Amino acid sequence: MKTFQTPSFPVPVLAEPDVCVVGGGPAGLAAAVGAARSGQRVLLLEKYGFCGGATVAGLSGTICGLYAGGGPARQIVFGFAGEFAGRLRARGGLGEPVRFGRTWLAPHDPFCWKETADELLAAAGVVVRYHTVFLKAYADASGAVRTLLVRGPEGIYAVEPKAVVDASGDAEVVASLGGGTGQGRDGVVQTPTMVFRMGGVNMGKFLRTEPEEIERLAAEASRSGSHALPRHHVYVFPMPNRAEALCNMTRITLPGGRAPRPLSGEDLSFAEAAGRGQVREYARFLRDRVPGFAGAHLVDSGTQVGIRQTRSIVGVGRLTNADVLSGRKYPGSATFSAWPIEVHAAEGSGVTIHHLENDTYDIPFEALVPAAGPNLLAAGRCLSAEHEALASARVTAQCLGMGYAAGAACGLMRAEGLASQVLTGPAVRAWMHARGLKTADQS
Repeated sequence: MKTFQTPSFPVPVLAEPDVCVVGGGPAGLAAAVGAARSGQRVLLLEKYGFCGGATVAGLSGTICGLYAGGGPARQIVFGFAGEFAGRLRARGGLGEPVRFGRTWLAPHDPFCWKETADELLAAAGVVVRYHTVFLKAYADASGAVRTLLVRGPEGIYAVEPKAVVDASGDAEVVASLGGGTGQGRDGVVQTPTMVFRMGGVNMGKFLRTEPEEIERLAAEASRSGSHALPRHHVYVFPMPNRAEALCNMTRITLPGGRAPRPLSGEDLSFAEAAGRGQVREYARFLRDRVPGFAGAHLVDSGTQVGIRQTRSIVGVGRLTNADVLSGRKYPGSATFSAWPIEVHAAEGSGVTIHHLENDTYDIPFEALVPAAGPNLLAAGRCLSAEHEALASARVTAQCLGMGYAAGAACGLMRAEGLASQVLTGPAVRAWMHARGLKTADQS
């Protein structure tokens, strides 16, 4: 590949925070608030003009992972995830639990999500820089992050933090430093989805239609040739306003059948355009075939295609498939979950779901600790995890819990002069409890 040598030039130092959080998705939001509540001066960098990550920009639109499996709707995950859900609910932005297989989820309003995040960040005293993109990290001889190069509306500038939480979703900081990362199973990641909303839905008729019937209708329409529907296992949920439906239906693959690589600009550009094309076709299917949608209209799709998986860090600990399937418990876990393994693949039926029956598994705090970088932690979907385990752990409630633990851990690192690699889950949990920061098991 032809190269260009960038010229050397000085850039201004924008800030010298105690903690810099890169990425304002659920994990980044929680990390910023957790660090601030631990007494740290926090700077949050986010590429969009709002927080939310895949759940807002990608319009995944639900808080998954709050509820138990195998029975009626019963919230079991609390801590910061519970606090956030409660604040959303108080402003009318969180719907009633909706069944998802053998567990439950709660649809949310994306604007209320943004508002709630803004409110929490302001109350915690976090400095936020929206429309700011991470470019590169620089470390000293010990491997500690000393400078982050970023680009904002003002141009290129530097941040010199004491500690960093990589909540980018793509392990961008870790990868920039040359830290260990992997992608999916032998480089194959889950397929992305373009989620969309339909307005003008007759909710009475729609809610009387079982999800299995919608799947049957999709398969029938596809077989008949009347509609081009690559995915038949589809999710359609009522929005909190009870006038719109959230539609998670598309499955995007490249012409050769491979899942797009979200870290490839070429693949991602294809996925965006192809996703919008599929949205139109699924909207037509809903109007033509599904009760309650005859007079409905397409409202919008996500700001970007919904990404499920990119890089995962190589961590001090790792969440394994066996951990999830056996319901393994870890002392001092970052959070826990009853959400199923939900793999969206390019081949076969496209969606494979394995539910946990009346059990939960723990996400070890050590899975948030990169193998190198003594002032660096990670949180969210880039945690250290096997491919299928990540397909369960990546959802919103667990990202909120991971982020809150990582943010609080920055306070512990700074207070006691510890490297992130020597942190333990029990020590972080004790630090949180001593400061009134609730862990996921505390309501």
